[in-house]
Amino acid sequence: MERATRGAAQRGTYDIGERRPAHFLGSLSEDARGELLSIGSPQQYPPGAKILVEGTPGDCLVLLETGYVKVTGKLANGHEALIAIRTGGDVVGEMAVIDDVPRSATVTAGEDIDAHVVQRRAMRSFLDKYPEVALQIVRLSNRRLRSANSWRIAFGEFTVRVRLARVLAELAENHGESLDSRTLICIELTQAELAALIGSQERAVQLALARLRDDGIVETKYREIAVLKPDRLRMIGLLPSIGH
Repeated sequence: MERATRGAAQRGTYDIGERRPAHFLGSLSEDARGELLSIGSPQQYPPGAKILVEGTPGDCLVLLETGYVKVTGKLANGHEALIAIRTGGDVVGEMAVIDDVPRSATVTAGEDIDAHVVQRRAMRSFLDKYPEVALQIVRLSNRRLRSANSWRIAFGEFTVRVRLARVLAELAENHGESLDSRTLICIELTQAELAALIGSQERAVQLALARLRDDGIVETKYREIAVLKPDRLRMIGLLPSIGH
């Protein structure tokens, strides 16, 4: 199954398990970045704080400086699904500000967060002065859309084992810390959240994770995952090895 789908994997893997593109703040010029931060109000959020809430007006955007947040959306059954993870340097809530529509997701602090909150009116005035930043926001939105489309392809074409290997490779690459011979994923995720990320049932994720653990590819503790063999993990996920 994994060999048979390798060709399809190479067609639809943009931003899945690949090296993280530059953060939003890092893509701006020094002048634009400095002025954008200056018009924002510094804010701190403790773990678990709701920074933005689905369905509320898009009256501001949030520039993340440190920490990570979880982006979730409501399902038809009333449960919440984990959509994405954003970290320091990212922006959240920008589309609701630009489109003037209610927020499409909830953003929750995963740990202590330092951020700048920019109000809609100030942001629109800023974009009039720096139209190139509006272009960066469009590029960011397109990148996120391509990533979402790639995951939709992965949901339909690949096994749970392949999808889990992909998301773990991405998490290790983008949010990992090297400790001796392992890479600790510095994001706390439940197995239910992992299941939501790959579009699977929690039980199937438990079984696939146990197999990766038995094969010595990952090591798990309570809400903690470390990757021991990243190239092997990427091979299972039908991704190029690191350095290629």
